[in-house]
Amino acid sequence: MEFDKVLKTVGEFGRVQKSNFLLLASLNGFMAMHMLALAFVGKEPQHIFCADNPISKVHPCSPKARPCSHYTYSKEFTSIVSEWDLVCDNSYKVSLVQSLFMFGVLAGTMVFGTMADKYGRRKICLLGLILMSMFGMLSALTRSYVQFAVTRFLLGTATGGVILCSFVLATENLGSSYRGPAGTFLQAVFCIGIMLFAVLAYYIRSWRVLLFTTTLPLIGYLSINWFVPESARWLASQGRVSEAEDILYYIGHTNGKNITKAMVKLKTSSNPTNAKQYGLTDCFRTPVIRSRMVIMIFNWFTCSMVYYGLTMNASNQGGNMYTSFALSGLAELPAYTVCFFLLNRFGRRKLLLMSIFTAGITCLALVTVPSHPELMNLRTSLNFVGKMGVAAAFNIVYIYASELLPTVVRNSGMGVCSMAARLGGVVAPSVILMGDFMAFLVFGATAFISGVLDLWLPETLDKPLPESIKDVEDGDVRWREDVVVVKDAKTLEMMEEKIEMFQKDEMV
Repeated sequence: MEFDKVLKTVGEFGRVQKSNFLLLASLNGFMAMHMLALAFVGKEPQHIFCADNPISKVHPCSPKARPCSHYTYSKEFTSIVSEWDLVCDNSYKVSLVQSLFMFGVLAGTMVFGTMADKYGRRKICLLGLILMSMFGMLSALTRSYVQFAVTRFLLGTATGGVILCSFVLATENLGSSYRGPAGTFLQAVFCIGIMLFAVLAYYIRSWRVLLFTTTLPLIGYLSINWFVPESARWLASQGRVSEAEDILYYIGHTNGKNITKAMVKLKTSSNPTNAKQYGLTDCFRTPVIRSRMVIMIFNWFTCSMVYYGLTMNASNQGGNMYTSFALSGLAELPAYTVCFFLLNRFGRRKLLLMSIFTAGITCLALVTVPSHPELMNLRTSLNFVGKMGVAAAFNIVYIYASELLPTVVRNSGMGVCSMAARLGGVVAPSVILMGDFMAFLVFGATAFISGVLDLWLPETLDKPLPESIKDVEDGDVRWREDVVVVKDAKTLEMMEEKIEMFQKDEMV
């Protein structure tokens, strides 16, 4: 495409893109902290006592215990559990808050994704950061459980928007050969955020101070308004060609390229995309994009369900909770390392198939391994390999979806996919409750179905990002009506003769 040719002229990953990318990538670490805050903020203290009968040896939540009006707790840390007595019959309220947060993320990806396609990536990302800072502070200041639950839902909405918009803004101004490693690096930063959050929680034992500490740095990211330009690709897709050319010229000049204004001229379309405002329905209006969306939605749902399912199955293994939490983030780094080095060698489609089938095979293998003590090491190893596979697949589908969808509906489509992922995360605990046999059977079967569906997707490695819906519909030959299927050698020979005659006539 014309845009990608100009991008090669100004530099596909020069000084400007590197600085902007690193700024936006570091933001992903704080997203991890907010996504997983309840791991420590909602943690139940080790020892619980009934204040009405402190000398009783019966656990206050035991069926044999007397009714209790107030509880006391060990002082190793404070949490919403110890502050609002979210134990025994009220213990479900902790998971309810996390569910509300995830539903907020789901809503945010939909709303912010659509808004970003209409009003710009940077503007909506800034809006999300402002709302995250505000609701993050408010959640640390709340005085009741209801207030906390409401602010967590609103914080989740803003978080979902920032995660989506920052990813698109960070990658749209990059060259095609850099988008894969860039997406993998963003996921690796998320893992680093998990590990850093464990360190912060270890030293900051007050849940309110911990939330303040993870929220305050977000205010500094408002500097994106001055340091990170709007996506030139999005501007061009909206018909704002002169603005896109100015940004491309700035990128080239700052990258040290000896260029002129004429060298960054973009080809204008006779039917500019700003003649129509695109929305969610356009993700399903035409056959090629519709098929890609359906496959990607199922992939995101599967990756999320299997990822959180395997994570929950491997959790609560005992030991120091801070160390265990940090190691859960560290376990994903090998998968992202593999993606970083192999994504541009094998391509998105092939590596996705390898990853998702690995997850499926290990899940089905776990169905056949009994839960005997002597086989626990084998089950743990299979679980670890399965998580590596699904973590790699989750990373790839994030990059893959952004390259399969055209610029005019990219944020909207990514929002729908992200919504499917949130639903997968909500479903995972229910699947686990079905028992190991059925749970791993469901995880393995859905992973295999996802892999089979992926066979219908095209490879996007080193391909220019599609700008319009027409680019996608005309570019995928499987849906082209003018494609002729040749079934025998004689017909092929006749067609080749006609093509040769036509070419000679054209030369004359």
